[in-house]
Amino acid sequence: MLAESLPHTSDIEKFAEDHERFARQIPAEISVVLRNLVLRRDMLTVTSAHGQIVTQLLEVDAREARIVFDWGGVESDNRALLEAKQLYFKAAPEGVRVEFTTQAARAVEYEGRQAFEVSLPEKLYHFQRREYFRVPTPILDPYYAKGAFADGAAFRYEVHDLSLGGIALRMDSPCLAETEIGTVFQDVVLFPGPGTTLSIDIELVSPRSVTTPRGDVRYVVGFRFTRLSGAAESVLQRLITRMEARRRSLSA
Repeated sequence: MLAESLPHTSDIEKFAEDHERFARQIPAEISVVLRNLVLRRDMLTVTSAHGQIVTQLLEVDAREARIVFDWGGVESDNRALLEAKQLYFKAAPEGVRVEFTTQAARAVEYEGRQAFEVSLPEKLYHFQRREYFRVPTPILDPYYAKGAFADGAAFRYEVHDLSLGGIALRMDSPCLAETEIGTVFQDVVLFPGPGTTLSIDIELVSPRSVTTPRGDVRYVVGFRFTRLSGAAESVLQRLITRMEARRRSLSA
């Protein structure tokens, strides 16, 4: 049942129902967006099931359908990236999101230094709007999501943060973090507080691992919504505003 007691707000921009209208699939259009990242020397994060690096694009070759990007600063992270079968790239120049997925990277030499090379993506998302407002969820009384893997095995994970564009889930087990990027989970039930349940479809986009001060490994997996009804969006919009207002009052 959808809760109706949350305060109304119009401060947070609405999530685009038609996500695909931001997609670019013509190689020439994809190359233009990527070359702009090269010219501006914008930073990107490259995420895989094995970790994440921060990098810059060095060259975009549309004729050869390839991208070259810089070697990361931590050698172990670079080696882990080479083991990944799929990579997720994300940049936000001036707050505008650019996202795309590629297959495995290859180690190459570029202008006398180590670099990575991947094939030009078949699809790129250029959102031409600012990043969705994202807020951390409560720690003491956490929200959670329930769903199932393709083999039918059920999962229940805590929600790490929330936005109108998607959610991130946190967990101790690497099982979900090792799932292939782009996997869609349908009919996931989100429990964002007492008395509220939302049915959503989500696509896995950014798994990562974090190490606690005690040395324990935890996993945070980011998803984007592929299905979000108007009623569910309205509830999330109100909930996010309430959480942000509470966070600001505690900070003050």
